[in-house]
Amino acid sequence: MKSYTVLIAIVAALGGLLFGFDTAVIAGSLQYLKPFFHLNNTEEGLVVAATSIGCIPGALFAGSLADKFGRKKMMIVTSLLYVVASLGSGIAGSFEQLIAYRFIGGIAIGMASALIPIYISEIAPPAFRGRLGMLQQLAIVSGILLSSVSNYLIVKSGFHFLNNENYWRYMLAAAVIPSIIFFILLLFVPESPRWLVAKNKLAKAQKIFGDIYSDDESLEQVNMVQQNIASESAPALSDVFTPRFKKVLIIGFVFASVAQLTGINLIFYYAPLIFEKTHVGLSPLEQTILADGVNLLFTVVAFWLIDRIGRKKLLLTGSAIMGVCMLTLAALFYLNLLQNYFVLITIFVYIAGFASTWGVVLWVYVAEIFPNKIRGTATSIAVCGNWVANSIVVATFPSMLAQFGAVATFGIYAVINLSMILFTMRYVFETKGVPLEKIEELYTQV
Repeated sequence: MKSYTVLIAIVAALGGLLFGFDTAVIAGSLQYLKPFFHLNNTEEGLVVAATSIGCIPGALFAGSLADKFGRKKMMIVTSLLYVVASLGSGIAGSFEQLIAYRFIGGIAIGMASALIPIYISEIAPPAFRGRLGMLQQLAIVSGILLSSVSNYLIVKSGFHFLNNENYWRYMLAAAVIPSIIFFILLLFVPESPRWLVAKNKLAKAQKIFGDIYSDDESLEQVNMVQQNIASESAPALSDVFTPRFKKVLIIGFVFASVAQLTGINLIFYYAPLIFEKTHVGLSPLEQTILADGVNLLFTVVAFWLIDRIGRKKLLLTGSAIMGVCMLTLAALFYLNLLQNYFVLITIFVYIAGFASTWGVVLWVYVAEIFPNKIRGTATSIAVCGNWVANSIVVATFPSMLAQFGAVATFGIYAVINLSMILFTMRYVFETKGVPLEKIEELYTQV
């Protein structure tokens, strides 16, 4: 694999870093936002969920827009939306303005979550598609960790102009720096060669394929994609709902949705809230940084696994680990064993289980299981399902925790995680090392 391919995949994945930063930065700012705006539990949930809600239309329309205007152009639009959302959130003068800017940030995140996996899957050689595809998740978890470190440094910096009244403004505005860097670097990456073939720009496509593969292979790639596209009629939105594609669309949509029902974002969005209930001698922000570090470490571990042992085995292992951890958390809260490191260790094991399995497979799998003809639109629909589930989870968690308690809340998510084993065994098909143009042959056998 050429270093050029890795570099352009890394640049595209920077959108994932902003994805992780913007979704997780709210965790550290909530304790300052809540008294500033006098938020109740419902309003707190809305502040957190506003980004996830914005992700729904962002993800839903990103694929069709990318099919029309190109992957690169829409990623550039995404970077500009990140800039607007970051600055706007930092200067928001009211609760309603904050919700609006976080919603705009959600649109950017939703677009990035659909566009980046598509782009990387379309430039990646089959043998390395898993590892390059998971650069998205590696960037996301790096962004999550960066947001925690940024929040911590802002609070601990000691600058005279920072105080409890405005910490949250600088926390939310900090993302403007990587947003501008992302915009600048995107100007230098090429368009997806598969999209160029679809638009009959064969010379440009062959040149880009030549930078990714060898010169001889570039012509072969153009011909293969061209033949695949030539055998199909022009794509339409209704195509994804035809009997031919309906099964894989349902599999992709449900798969992306249940990935959120693992409960992982409860840990990242509300980590300080959960850690406030533990007493281990570390501040909630310090515990959150440790949790984010575990997330990054085991995402790197998965980098060496995904193209070796495959997607399906990782998913089955992860569901079992996460289900057991959620049961353990419910038991620890039931027995009131919170005065030690048991809760912290269990959460770390849970994060490790997610990071090395569902976390990395999600963005790779939803971008590779759909045929060329419907990839943009179908990936958007699947990712939209992910964000709908995310919105429901994060908006209801504060109320669930307050009304039902930690035992019932974690118990519910334990059952969901263990149930995902059955879904994976029955409906998830292995895609390791399979060319994108051959994927359709696999899901018809499910």
